[in-house]
Amino acid sequence: MSVKSLNPDSNYTQQVKQLINLVYPKDTGFGSIFEDAAHYFSLTPSLEKHVADLKKQQIKIAGVKGKESLYDTLAVKLKNSTTKLEEERLARLERLHNVVTKIIELCEGDTPQETLQLSAKFLGTLMLLTRGPEGKFAQVHQRFKPLYKAVLTLRLVDRLLEHDTIAHKYLSKYRKAASRFDGSNYWREKWKVELGTPLITAALLQDVGLQSPAAQTILKGEDGSLNEFRLLEDSQRKDLLKLNFHYTLKYLEDGLGLPRYVGNSKEERDRFNITQQEANDFLLQVVKDAFVSKTGLGEIVKIPQIYVSIVLSTKGDYSRKSLPKGYLLIDQLAKKGSLNKQLAQDFINIVGYFPQGFGITFIPLNENGQEKDQFECAIVTGLCPSDPAEPICKVVTRNQHYISGGTQEVIAKDRNLYFPANRKKLMRVGRERLTEILKQLSSNFSPDAIDDLVPSFWEPHDFFGFKKHQNLWTKNN
Repeated sequence: MSVKSLNPDSNYTQQVKQLINLVYPKDTGFGSIFEDAAHYFSLTPSLEKHVADLKKQQIKIAGVKGKESLYDTLAVKLKNSTTKLEEERLARLERLHNVVTKIIELCEGDTPQETLQLSAKFLGTLMLLTRGPEGKFAQVHQRFKPLYKAVLTLRLVDRLLEHDTIAHKYLSKYRKAASRFDGSNYWREKWKVELGTPLITAALLQDVGLQSPAAQTILKGEDGSLNEFRLLEDSQRKDLLKLNFHYTLKYLEDGLGLPRYVGNSKEERDRFNITQQEANDFLLQVVKDAFVSKTGLGEIVKIPQIYVSIVLSTKGDYSRKSLPKGYLLIDQLAKKGSLNKQLAQDFINIVGYFPQGFGITFIPLNENGQEKDQFECAIVTGLCPSDPAEPICKVVTRNQHYISGGTQEVIAKDRNLYFPANRKKLMRVGRERLTEILKQLSSNFSPDAIDDLVPSFWEPHDFFGFKKHQNLWTKNN
């Protein structure tokens, strides 16, 4: 059954798409934060050199008789160029601030439960906007990764503060961050400015140094003809890591820097500057440590980064079937001692085994609680499942026909067809019947797919493309 529709997206899906374009658009001209970085790396150095040259010329003729007029002309040019540099920097900061505010609006609620639900909705929508290993999927995943990572970082740090997992002087000041859910405007604003903003910035711009011309040359070649998602040689990979580290920090320190205080109070200005400086120092510590792994602080963005590298992989062998292995990589690295075990466990408890937006196939029960000789489809819609192997889902089919008002259900492990033992239960259903079911549920079904007999998952992108199916997070029944 095909569910293609000319209807526009729901208001929420439109907001998410707009936000993607404000971060990392498909085309240029949106005034996005990644475009800002590319412009900074390619165009700003010449303006900075111009400023430096003007200063040298000024010094050379300072106090020289008969050169006063030229000195004044240089002073005007220098002031104009310096002002332009500062205005461009503040404009980049303002665009970043708008993105941060929008992310917080879309994934922060009035309670911890609502915040988890909104975060699940955001992550699920991102995943459902992807098509699986089709077409230029790597470019799409690359654009979605920073936002996906940012929301996971926020939720991981909430859990970290709750459990006091990492001892860090700056983080310890925000142990009461959950007070923002008690109606405390003071804590809501404090969390946003001093914790939410640097965390989102760190996650969004962790690899922004890859936008530099030197990094782009390694990725795409001198003439831009190389596939940037190819497997790099070891020497190229090492060079790229060094460039990424250097230019990411340069951008955070020089390309963005600190916001400017607006107002007339000296006391307020001093307080503002101290707060911003401390938040910026924390941001730089997080990003540096994510690269060099000395204190463990960087793991608050590194763990989401590792997970996203599986869930939104840009590798040629990307497969939806491997998505539930994202948690497994985190688990294995923690067991080897490469990641903080408690933090890794906290993360796995948040995401579970099945990513938001993943298509689950399962065996339904009849009125007597007995398993039917058929399967239905559901979509993962909830974070923090009680059992990581049993996802919180929205059921989206009834008797193999799409519905828009399905129930929310925790899919038990012994009925989830992702697990091979459960698929064997349905092998008794005839090939002909399974062919009929699969044709109903997939617009791009091929007879070869029946060789899998029972699908271990399904692809929900087509389903989500229909506007009335985009409201998966409303509770029915």
